[in-house]
Amino acid sequence: MDVNVFWYCEKWQPGGIQRVQVNLLPSFDARSFHFDLAFSEDDTALFDEKIAAAGARKLVTLKRRYASPGQRTLANFFALGRILRDGHYDAVHFNACQGVELMYLFWAWRYRVPIRVVHARNRNNGIGAGGKTRIIKILAHTICKHLFGRLATVRLANSDLSARWLFPSSDIRKGRVRVLKNGIDAKAFAFDPAGREQTRQALNLKDAFVVGHVGRFSYQKNHEFLLRVFAQIARREPKARLLLIGEGQGEAAVREQAKSLGILDKVTFYGATENVPPLLWAMDAFAFPSRFEGCGNALLEAQAAGLPCFASKGTIPDAVAVTPLLHWISLSEAPEKWAETVLAQKREVPRRARDAEIIQAGYDVSAMADSLKEIYLGKE
Repeated sequence: MDVNVFWYCEKWQPGGIQRVQVNLLPSFDARSFHFDLAFSEDDTALFDEKIAAAGARKLVTLKRRYASPGQRTLANFFALGRILRDGHYDAVHFNACQGVELMYLFWAWRYRVPIRVVHARNRNNGIGAGGKTRIIKILAHTICKHLFGRLATVRLANSDLSARWLFPSSDIRKGRVRVLKNGIDAKAFAFDPAGREQTRQALNLKDAFVVGHVGRFSYQKNHEFLLRVFAQIARREPKARLLLIGEGQGEAAVREQAKSLGILDKVTFYGATENVPPLLWAMDAFAFPSRFEGCGNALLEAQAAGLPCFASKGTIPDAVAVTPLLHWISLSEAPEKWAETVLAQKREVPRRARDAEIIQAGYDVSAMADSLKEIYLGKE
C-alpha cells in the first residue's frame, strides 16, 4: 500500500512548525508513506539530512521571490494548482497560520484529493504587527477561512487558541475541529548533568547564571522585550549571561539593541541548530515572552530539560504548563518585574528530567504520528 502525502507550510525556515514536521517523518514507514514537503520559499538547509534520510523530498513552489505578499500569494496559488494537478496525492496537509492560506484547498478539492487536512499551527501570525495593511489582512483572513475552510475534510489545531483563530466558531461548536497536540521527542531533552557541564565549558559559561531562549528573531518572539528583561537581570546579577538560539531577519536589530543597552558582551548569539537539548541543559532559566503562540514547543522542550520557565501570560496556550516549572508573567508587567521573578527562582535545587510528564500530557511525537497515519489512511 502506497500513500502519497503533500505537506505544505508557507515558508521553510528553522521554526517550530517545520521542526515538528521533520521529527514526525521517522515515525512513518517510508515503504508505505511518501512525503512531499512543499513551501513557497526555502530559507534553510538545517533539516535536509533528516528529510533525505526519511525518503521525503522538498518542493519549492515559486521560482522567484516577491516583495509584495499579495503578489507572492497569487503566484503561489497558481503554482500549487499545477503541482496538485500532476501530483496524484492521496492526502494533502496544509499547515496554516492564517485564513488566506486556505485558498490552496481549492485545488485539492478541484483535483479530487480525497483527504484534505487543514491544520491550524499558530495564531495572529504577524497580523498584529500593525501597519497600514492590517485591516485588509484581517478582512482577507476572515473571508478566506469561511469561504475555503469548508473544503477541508479534516480540521486540526495544535491548541484551542489556534483553533479559534483559524476556524469559524460554528465548526468548533459542532465538534468539527480536533485538537492534535504537537509531538516532541521529549526523551531527547531529558536533563543530562554531564552534558550540561560539557556544554557550559564549551561556551565559556561555566560559572555564569544563564538565561536562555529558543526562537526565530521575529516580531512574534518579542526579543526586544526579552533584552530589556535581561538588562534588568544583569544589573542585579553580574554573572548573568543570555544565550539566544535561532536566526531570522530581526537578528541585526536585536544585536543593535543589545549594544545600546550595554549588554552585548553578555549575549551569545548561537544561531540555529538541530542539537538543542545540550543548550537547554546548559541554561539556568528559560525566558519566553512571545506576543503570540499556537502552542509553544520550546516551552515543552525546556520543561523536559528540567528548566524553570518564564512565559507571557495570555498569549500562549495554558495547556503547555504541564509541570510546576512554568511561571506565567503578563507582558504588561515591567521588565523589572520579570527580572525579579526570574531571579527569585535562582536557587540551588537539583535539576531532574521531566520528559515523562511531557509524554503523559500527550505531547509525544509517536502519538501524533499514529493519529496522522489514521487520518491519511481515511480511518478518521
